[in-house]
Amino acid sequence: MTPPPPIHLLGIPIHPVSADQLVELLIAWGAGNHLRRVFNVNVHAMNLAHDDPGFRSALLAADLVFCDGVGVTWGARLAGLAIPHRLTPPDWIDRFAATATAAGQSIYALGDEAGVAAAFQTKLAADHPGYRNAGSHHGFFAKQGRETDAVIDAVNASNATHLLVGFGMPLQERWITEHAARLRVKTVLPVGALFRWHGGLEIRAPRWMTDHGLEWLARLGRHPLRHFRRYVIGNPRFLLRVMRDR
Repeated sequence: MTPPPPIHLLGIPIHPVSADQLVELLIAWGAGNHLRRVFNVNVHAMNLAHDDPGFRSALLAADLVFCDGVGVTWGARLAGLAIPHRLTPPDWIDRFAATATAAGQSIYALGDEAGVAAAFQTKLAADHPGYRNAGSHHGFFAKQGRETDAVIDAVNASNATHLLVGFGMPLQERWITEHAARLRVKTVLPVGALFRWHGGLEIRAPRWMTDHGLEWLARLGRHPLRHFRRYVIGNPRFLLRVMRDR
């Protein structure tokens, strides 16, 4: 199964998939014979791709890149392009877990602080009877050398179909790209803070904000110092680059 042709925004290919199409692709690839890298972009990622050649290369090498930021849809519209769907993992993870369960496919959760990924797995198992929990591991380990070797061995020994990696951007994409050849899963996805959002350790913005493209504003309001550069500087910078490129 192949995704729809990508839309190129600032040189980055973004596949205009819906949530149903994304889940369908993941399940189809989960039944395949080799690993697929499924990445996502928001405004922060687009700015990183401009500044960081390694991160840009990771995006370009992915099998699919979907939109995970309303700012990217706005930028595409400004450039005369159409990206109709913004797919943030907390909005489709239950659909993915249910469909993977029905297909007999398993998921491994890697990332965040000790216990967070395990709690995420416990919640999915409680919400989806028959869910195949392949295991979990925290993200605070050396990203090269013996500790990474041990983590990769654990993931491979689990016989997981899908691997979710939550280290934060761009570390998660770099780690996946560097070690993809050693992973024996069928799909691998960077998911940022999904584990703590889904487990309720960090509360998302109200639904009316997430549905109207204002989740970034809620995050900025809660952690202004942490997110000032990302949103207050990053969002206008991205839109200016789109206008210049247009």
